[in-house]
Amino acid sequence: MNTRLGFHYFEDQDHYQAKDLDLWLQELISLNTNWLVLKAFTNQAIPEDFITRLVDSGIQPIIHFDFPVNSEVRPEELRILLSAYARWGVKYVIFFNRPNTKAAWLGETWAQGDIISRFLNRYLSFTRLAEQFELTPIFPPLAPGGEYWDISFLKSLLYLVKQRHVRDFDDKLILAVSAQSFGHSLTYGHGGPSKWKMTLPYSKPELGEEDHIGFNTWSWYSSLVQQILGIRPKLVLFWMGTSNVTKEELDPRLSFETLTKIMENEHSETLPDLSEDVLACMCAQLGAKSDEAMGKTAWFDTQGRPNDPTIATYQKQLQKTQKQSLETPLAAKLADWLYAIDHYLLLPSFEWGIPENLFDQIRPFVRIHRPTMGFSITEASNARKVTIWNEDAAFSDDDIQFLRDTGCIVEELVLSTLRMPAKQDF
Repeated sequence: MNTRLGFHYFEDQDHYQAKDLDLWLQELISLNTNWLVLKAFTNQAIPEDFITRLVDSGIQPIIHFDFPVNSEVRPEELRILLSAYARWGVKYVIFFNRPNTKAAWLGETWAQGDIISRFLNRYLSFTRLAEQFELTPIFPPLAPGGEYWDISFLKSLLYLVKQRHVRDFDDKLILAVSAQSFGHSLTYGHGGPSKWKMTLPYSKPELGEEDHIGFNTWSWYSSLVQQILGIRPKLVLFWMGTSNVTKEELDPRLSFETLTKIMENEHSETLPDLSEDVLACMCAQLGAKSDEAMGKTAWFDTQGRPNDPTIATYQKQLQKTQKQSLETPLAAKLADWLYAIDHYLLLPSFEWGIPENLFDQIRPFVRIHRPTMGFSITEASNARKVTIWNEDAAFSDDDIQFLRDTGCIVEELVLSTLRMPAKQDF
């Protein structure tokens, strides 16, 4: 089951009414959504009912306070808000956004020097307040590249943390990391600095080299944290599906179906593998009007209609899977007295023997389904369900029909390996 799927909710304060949640909660549940980033404000709380209904539905809100790093907002001003969010079931909070960019700072303060130390002091003053209410801080996302090169920003900050012996950056550390593609392939930069060693700030990678500015930024950040602090951080991917979020551009190659395959780690040469340290993948953006800037990066329109046709396909597949998961326990109980065997995996054999590497091939299937296994069609006919491992047409249409005629549910896995046994001299 996909437990990583999440979305960025609307950026304004106008979509926190009961009617909004009535609309969007239905869509979120239909997609088996587990996470939702909520833009928070310092002058009022997101309504309690909005938060608690999300939590009760199994969707964990991530509260994101996005105000300038050096604004006049003081930590104590958020005490009542943080206390309320914690009571309502919130577990995660983020302070600030892209602090390695000028836009995250007020006026000319960006150029005043010692920016890493100033940011860290400010950041810790808020996170330590949040921790008083057992809220887990998530380190804010950096802008890949940025006016202050993000890799340099993070590296300097981590060394400062180490130098000061800051206890807040421990093995519970969670980083929010950009998952924008910037027009590169999804495997661009995968492997991090241990693989790509010739990258320089603000320079195009040399021919044959790749840098971190792409979907796999997370692997570079994770490597830095491990190298400097000796811990493996957990990760939350932001703006997934976008080419460049500041330009409100979706990556046209990234359908919703593709993104869910990545989240579920469906192995492919064209899709990256996500580390088990990736907790959540936040797709941008849940909904917006088509004529708004964010409408270009929205998965739904404001009426909850999907902008990507693969969303409806995914919803139908989930409904089918959920239905099967409800039916399976009942079927298993019935099988105890209606059938001698619940699930039988029928394996192929030939006059010359058993196919090479057969047991290596079936191991993942056996690990998941734990069927009874054998080579006998007669024995298989006593099962409620039969999965036929039909390698190189080992079983004929008549064999399959025989099993159906005896009342078995038949699933056929067809493989064509065209293996021939090695010629042997006797």
